[in-house]
Amino acid sequence: MDVPKAGMRIRQLAHERRSKALACFGGAFSLVVSPFLILLLISIPSRLGILVVLGCWVGAALLYQQGQKLWIKANQADQGAHGEEEVARLLKPLERQGWIIEYNVPLKRWGDADVFLCSPKSNYFVIDVKSNKGRIFFDGAMLKRGYGKQVHDFYGKNLLQAVKGQASALKDMKRVSFVQPIICFTQANLEKIKQNKQINGVYVVNAVNLLSLLTSAPKKLTKYS
Repeated sequence: MDVPKAGMRIRQLAHERRSKALACFGGAFSLVVSPFLILLLISIPSRLGILVVLGCWVGAALLYQQGQKLWIKANQADQGAHGEEEVARLLKPLERQGWIIEYNVPLKRWGDADVFLCSPKSNYFVIDVKSNKGRIFFDGAMLKRGYGKQVHDFYGKNLLQAVKGQASALKDMKRVSFVQPIICFTQANLEKIKQNKQINGVYVVNAVNLLSLLTSAPKKLTKYS
């Protein structure tokens, strides 16, 4: 069995979405062309012919829209995979220092943990890698995304609770006393977030400060501060 690599599963997801998108585009093209072939080969009343053309073209439009959505989601998955691969490159020096690093660890309830680390000091970490752009801020309850004056949540998901759930699941899976949850944003600007301080038990950092956070951890982590 191959050991999962950083970004591998999300790259596979991007490939699947892009393949489905191409199938939708192909189906849309077929529906655009097929009415003319039908009318050339089969003699049918003009009104019926118009209905056939309209029906096929409506179906083609729907398939094309579905293909566009899948293509956008494939690009988003590729962006996420690139973020995970970037973090893996940053973490490479830690492996030479004796750190044990696992990528894409499957969890029953919380999806895959992007990165799980064990330091030579027997400190344990889970990193949720995010490749969103824009600005990220904490509104007192959740992390939010800002683009200009527009503010969005993460599709209704509480990132802080999610990564803490991953940390708890990994603690039980690995049979260790504590796993420190971290969220790492590879492209976004962190607005008014102190990266050396926890937010509800979670460190929120950018890629530049990730290594310093990991290597400056105390000798033994046992609880949230």
